Amino acid sequence: MKIFKGLNGDDVFGAADDDETFGDLKRLIDEPSPLELHQSDDHLIWAEPENLGQGLPPVPAFNVELLPTSLRPMVEDVADRMQVPADFPAVAAVATLAGLCGRRATIQPKEHDTSWKVTPNLWGGIIASPGLKKSPVIAAITAPARAIEKELRMAGEVASREYEEAVERAKLEKEAWATQFKQAIKKGQEPPTRPEIKMPAPTQRRLLVSDATPECLQRIMSENPAGVMVIRDELAGFLAGLERQGREMERAFYLEAWNGDSHFTMDRIARGTIHAEHCCVSLFGGIQPGRLNGYLADALRDGPSNDGLMQRFQLLVWPDVPSACAYRDRVPDLRAQSTAEEVYRRVAAMDEANPLLLKFDPDAQALFVDWLSKLEQYVRSEDLSPHMQAHLAKYRSLMPSLALLFSLADGELEHVSLRHAQQAADWCEYLEEHARRVYESRISPERLAAISLSKKLSGGWKADEGTFTVRDVYTNDWSGLNSAEQVRAALTVLEDAGWVVRKKVESKIGRPSEVYAINPHIWKRT
Repeated sequence: MKIFKGLNGDDVFGAADDDETFGDLKRLIDEPSPLELHQSDDHLIWAEPENLGQGLPPVPAFNVELLPTSLRPMVEDVADRMQVPADFPAVAAVATLAGLCGRRATIQPKEHDTSWKVTPNLWGGIIASPGLKKSPVIAAITAPARAIEKELRMAGEVASREYEEAVERAKLEKEAWATQFKQAIKKGQEPPTRPEIKMPAPTQRRLLVSDATPECLQRIMSENPAGVMVIRDELAGFLAGLERQGREMERAFYLEAWNGDSHFTMDRIARGTIHAEHCCVSLFGGIQPGRLNGYLADALRDGPSNDGLMQRFQLLVWPDVPSACAYRDRVPDLRAQSTAEEVYRRVAAMDEANPLLLKFDPDAQALFVDWLSKLEQYVRSEDLSPHMQAHLAKYRSLMPSLALLFSLADGELEHVSLRHAQQAADWCEYLEEHARRVYESRISPERLAAISLSKKLSGGWKADEGTFTVRDVYTNDWSGLNSAEQVRAALTVLEDAGWVVRKKVESKIGRPSEVYAINPHIWKRT
């Protein structure tokens, strides 16, 4: 049984298991009115509050004109039906195109240097809070590729059954030959010729992988030299797994697989030696901002984990999600899906044994020379952080990779045109802003929450009262501010910056209450 003093001084009794109810009651009793606080705070002299910054840097809205013509209808359809930023389906579509292409096509970015060829496999992901349809978007965009994968699996099962039947027939033929051979020897006759039975085991063609050990993935690539696409619903688990002690070989494997054309050999006591002449993996998935922030805080410190793994995620987007959302209930655009599936099928059917090699046409080559020259100068700039320098340095291969993929998607297989080269350059500019947001998100969660709350205060929240309590904040369930602990941590930052002052107000009954007075200068600014 808990006992509280009522407003009239009488005891108020409550059950011991009703803590939340009586906690609210006690706060109502103890917390002073704004008028009481203002009367006691008239003597405060407020200074100008410090600028907390804007939090995450802005990113541009996605323009569907950046996409190859053949993929735009599907991206627009999915974005509208699911009411998500076009960035979500757009980056998933490009990643899928890269995953299906792999080593089936390459590009020689420089006109004369034949030693530099780029394989257009790419890594990327969608950064968004839970519930914002990352997984449904990825599922919708990769559906045509999954349909092709299913057909390949069914064809592989048929081939395996036929192989098993052929092995059984060969076994019977061998037994019959052995019997005839023995009989001929006994009778002094010429023995029959031993039948030549050559039946290589069928390989299973693969395009997509969801979850596989490095050993299994290595075996798959030994049979699929064009490479595969790994789709992870949650990239956070994948990244965290690579950080664990004892997973160094797996990490090294993926680092090599990003290059798209490196060979890799695994030696295991139980499994023996598995060699893949061409190790090529495209990788895509979704991740939450908080989990990414936590990973970056550790992975980008100087040490073994700072090996460029994060910089390999070039197709990484973190768009702003509009608060407005319209209701949509209509049939998917089947023509758009069919067009995208035709593109995927055509790319996946290219000869992996004889990869297509494309070069820029003269106009596109001139654009690339100018673009690469500026990039090389830019990455040497002292204005860039080491992480952004490392990230942008990998755009050397990103731009020609995108240009090649866009050319393939639109059916231009002779050379890469100026139009597609310009689209690729524009993509790099767009992705750079998202990369900047990613690396600058390593600001502490407390400061991010403080910046978020400062925007609420600047916008006029609690301006009439001039004060608020911790509970006033977390009951709004704002992102990063939905618990008392998160709110207090943010308020510590705001108080240090002069945005608020914490006041302990004595109550006639019970313990003192914590109330935060707002610096009035923040409204004079706006």
